[in-house]
Amino acid sequence: MTQIFIFGASVAYGAKAEKAGWADLLKQSLQAKMYSEHSFGEQYELYNFAQPGAKAEFVLVTHADQLKFYRRSGKIIAIVCVGGNNIKAENKPNIFTSSVKEYGQVMAQLLKKLSDTVDELIVLPSLVAVDESKTKPESDPRTGVRSYFSNDRIVLFNQELKKLSDEVGARYVAIDVSPKEWAEKYLYADGLHPNQAGHQYIFETVIKVVDELLSS
Repeated sequence: MTQIFIFGASVAYGAKAEKAGWADLLKQSLQAKMYSEHSFGEQYELYNFAQPGAKAEFVLVTHADQLKFYRRSGKIIAIVCVGGNNIKAENKPNIFTSSVKEYGQVMAQLLKKLSDTVDELIVLPSLVAVDESKTKPESDPRTGVRSYFSNDRIVLFNQELKKLSDEVGARYVAIDVSPKEWAEKYLYADGLHPNQAGHQYIFETVIKVVDELLSS
């Protein structure tokens, strides 16, 4: 049995996907492998522990219990996609939830703990690019909180994430699309989350790495 555990926030959860988020598509792909004609039955399990609104700190304090209670004997692949809520500013454009250094300190702990616990670790950037005309600010209709997301900070945080991933030997999976193309083709109307095409693009990028690890 190979298990895949996904840790993250709204993008990993599948927010704004009309049909299925990238993690849902990944689960569907695994189920097709297991249950199609001439398949070998139940070989894989996928658990998505993503929490919309979560910061990296949330994953740091919750992942151990989730692994403890859900893991079986066999191979474990963890996928981490969190940090967008660390990038943003709240209520005012210069009141940031985390500095790059603070984010890096939390993610360094998280990635080290996971790399010591699981067999394979995949890391995704939580944001690729945003439409700043819609995200400076972006208002949460549930809470009224005004959030500010900028592409300059996304670049800095993603650079830090790749560096930390390399340090622990994790597979950093970049979404290799220019910010302009991402904004034009793959963003939802809120200018922040991926649309269905964006989730499909992330899935097609991730599944290549997952299939490689499943066959190794």
